[in-house]
Amino acid sequence: MRPWLYNTLYRLGIAPWDTGVRPHLVDLVESGRIKPEGGGRVLDLGCGTGAESVYLAGRGFDVVGVDYARVALDRARARARQEGAEDRCRFVRADITSYPLPGVDGTFDVILDFGALDDMTGQPRADMARLIHRYAHPGTVFVLWCFYARKEDVPRVKFAGVSQLHSMIEPGEEQRLFGDGFAVERVESPEHTACFVMTKR
Repeated sequence: MRPWLYNTLYRLGIAPWDTGVRPHLVDLVESGRIKPEGGGRVLDLGCGTGAESVYLAGRGFDVVGVDYARVALDRARARARQEGAEDRCRFVRADITSYPLPGVDGTFDVILDFGALDDMTGQPRADMARLIHRYAHPGTVFVLWCFYARKEDVPRVKFAGVSQLHSMIEPGEEQRLFGDGFAVERVESPEHTACFVMTKR
């Protein structure tokens, strides 16, 4: 989708993905799978209104959230102020398919993507995957949530749930995009979605 459409959906309060902190991330933090001690630098790609970024900042992580929707970033900054997380959380407007991101240097201990990569197709998807590789170092944990299915295995049109109207990651594509640099683990998630926890080798 174009930035103007994202901005419109955020402005109207009808962005369907803007639902708060994802349970998979809460589980990873509460289990200690990702933690700030000795590795708390986070890159949140397609951060939207900053729910995950501010959640992690409030738990001791240093977070950079990146999105290209101005309305979402304004709300993310307001959320950080309201939660007293401004000192550990900053937001950058940028295209997450283009490396390097402006003002984003070095590598990160945790990289998040909740629904950005699967929203892209073709070259932009490949470019974003390359950007993730370049911002990772050995031991980086990359959390990817996506719609995940073969097009022919989901309904053509559906009013609730996944349909062929969604772009999605096809089974095996996660290995093609990341398997050469990351150990790929899939964790439990609802049908036609996937959450992967990948560790950079």
